Amino acid sequence: MMMCKSLRFCLLTVLTLSCLLPGLLGYQAAWSQQISPEMLQKAAAQTGMSQDELLRKYKEAQGGGITADLPQEPGRTELPSQAQPQVVLPFATELAIQDAAEEAVAGLAAEDELALPDSFFGADFFRLDPGVFNPTTFGPVPADYLVGVGDQLVIDVWGEVELRYERIVDRDGAIIIPKAGKIHCYNRTLTEVNQAVRDKLSRSYSGIDRSGQGGSTFVEVSLGNLRAIRVYVVGEVAQPGAYEMSSVSTIFTALYAAGGPGTLGSLRDIRLMRGDQPALTLDLYAYLLSGQRENDAILRDGDTVFVPPRQLTVAISGQVRRSLRFELKEGEGVRDLIRFAGGFTPEAATEMVHVQRIVPPRDRQPQQPDREFLDLDLRNKMKYLLRDGDRVSVDRSPDRMENWVVINGNVKRPGRYEFKPGLTATGLIGQAGGLWQDTLNERALIDRIDERGNYQGLDFPLGEVIQGAAEDPQLQPRDQVRVFSIWDVQDRYQVAISGQVRAAGSFDFREGMTMRDLVLKAGGLTDGADVVSAEVSRLKDSAIKSRDPDIPPGSTIELIEVPLGEDWLTDGGKFLLQAHDRVAIRKLPWWQLQRTVTVRGEVPFPGVYALDSPCERLSAIIARAGGLKPTAYAPGTRIVRSKDQIGNIALDLDKALKKPGGEHDPILESGDEILVPQERNIVKVTGAVSFPTSVVFESGTSIGDYVRRSGGFAEMADKGKTHVIYPNGMSRPVRKIWRDPEVLPGSTIVVPYETPRQGASKLETMREITAIMAGLATVWLVIDSTN
Repeated sequence: MMMCKSLRFCLLTVLTLSCLLPGLLGYQAAWSQQISPEMLQKAAAQTGMSQDELLRKYKEAQGGGITADLPQEPGRTELPSQAQPQVVLPFATELAIQDAAEEAVAGLAAEDELALPDSFFGADFFRLDPGVFNPTTFGPVPADYLVGVGDQLVIDVWGEVELRYERIVDRDGAIIIPKAGKIHCYNRTLTEVNQAVRDKLSRSYSGIDRSGQGGSTFVEVSLGNLRAIRVYVVGEVAQPGAYEMSSVSTIFTALYAAGGPGTLGSLRDIRLMRGDQPALTLDLYAYLLSGQRENDAILRDGDTVFVPPRQLTVAISGQVRRSLRFELKEGEGVRDLIRFAGGFTPEAATEMVHVQRIVPPRDRQPQQPDREFLDLDLRNKMKYLLRDGDRVSVDRSPDRMENWVVINGNVKRPGRYEFKPGLTATGLIGQAGGLWQDTLNERALIDRIDERGNYQGLDFPLGEVIQGAAEDPQLQPRDQVRVFSIWDVQDRYQVAISGQVRAAGSFDFREGMTMRDLVLKAGGLTDGADVVSAEVSRLKDSAIKSRDPDIPPGSTIELIEVPLGEDWLTDGGKFLLQAHDRVAIRKLPWWQLQRTVTVRGEVPFPGVYALDSPCERLSAIIARAGGLKPTAYAPGTRIVRSKDQIGNIALDLDKALKKPGGEHDPILESGDEILVPQERNIVKVTGAVSFPTSVVFESGTSIGDYVRRSGGFAEMADKGKTHVIYPNGMSRPVRKIWRDPEVLPGSTIVVPYETPRQGASKLETMREITAIMAGLATVWLVIDSTN
């Protein structure tokens, strides 16, 4: 009984572990896939955000709990493989990613609202360079300027008496002038102060006329330094507050100082408040559209500029000159909006505009849409009023035209022309300047599109129509006439030349063309050309004209030997060519340029050497270069051959020099490069080793010793494929039975990485084993309980 209980306990333990082990092993996979790629892609598509940014927002929403991201390449999310089980996300996780997506959408909407003022007409008016609206501190002052406490008055008297007084208006609002006394100036215009000063001084100086129209002494009052005033800018402005500015500042100056109307501020109902009552109202559109500043009044100390919220706002787009949002006043309609937008463009359809409207909350009905689409017919003289939030669009006139015809091809002025009733083909040709002399007179084409859009093709005998022997075709709107050249339907005859000329190829044939002409067009003969004779292959006239299919191949060609001679430019080369002739200039069989090779490195005389025979070998060139220097490393010598892109040629120079002409002494080709290096007393170890490096060469040291000096084999090293690359380019692998190949100075030992194994991983194998154990344990428990 005790044995059965122990066995049962062991089976239950195995079953429990088998159930828990896959979950434990898949813990990392589950955490690495907290957000499925499909859900992530869907959220990114809805929000327009990158997947990395959505993951970051999700982590922030979870309080930084998730520490693993989805494995992905930049700009791409890897889908889970079929071998890996799909992790089902909890409902809370889906809600979290959905909330993150909605938050991202709200953020984008908020950013769009922040960018909204840029699209309003006049929103950037106050974003100008500093000082645009700052009043000048010098220059003339308006005559209706009200003098206040702190202003500096400059009084000039000239004529029989010359005086100059500079006085500042004191706190009592007055100034004191010698022989004139105290003069009250506060809240009086500059004109009134000028008259008061003249009246006072005229009592002491008889030459001053009180009216200012005559007299021998003259008086003028002007302003020096201006006083500072404090005004308040409040409401929907960018920077509301109190501002200290010059006494000649206007409403524009105050608005500019406060940054202008804000996002929600009105540009058409700016109010100047003096005390508790509005003094006047300023409409910025009057200035922006027509330059009028009649209500831009000079501010007084204590004035308030109030910008109320914008009320009726509509947008217009399409074929208008300003596609922006505009603010409308009560009673302004579509035509006012179009005027504000600069009017229609030349391509606008002016008969009708479209309006997308949001139904006001008070007019909304259940089961009815909250938006509606309206068409407003501008041909009616109605005053179409708009509502807040309306979007007006102006269509573009159709591009299609009907009253035109086109003529192309071999006419002097091809192109599009106006269609007029009764226009014929010859009439259109006459408008196009007539035909060129190489026109194909047999046929011309008309491509026609009827009223239903069907295509039709017509042709007519052009030559007969021009001569009046055939009926002249009547054209219809949108017809396209095509006149051909004779060279549109046939190729120009050509002759060809090949062989020993500088620019071989095909050339247009011309009547009377000679062999000399063709050679000159080809750039002349090369130095290796055989000038004794040339070969011309020509088509037989009888074969060309014949239509007999039984003519055997090749019987249409005849070969002609044509003498050239050394005097081919003067007396020779007069042979007349025919169309389709092909001329071959032979090469002298014994003529060729020098064949050269290059010797570099440790030889006494490196440089370029000409091969004196087609069979000259490596040993002969080394001997001509002075042999090898004492510093030369013969085992590292190699040949780099450019011919046929062969590249590096490994060789044994010692054997080649010991036995010239033997099998180790290769025959050289033109363009070969012989490299004789210095002895390099190092061995390079690279690949799957712990520390790839270069080691000083030691005679008799094995490959394993060099690898151990580089830190030994790495974990993924494929030891059996280790090989040695010698300085001359040869390579030898390690041997598994006999001793390894010898390592020479300058060699490179390469340890490749092991190729990744194919098939199931260790983790998947353990999962399968535990699943089998769980199944066996379940079966055993069922059998045991049954017994």
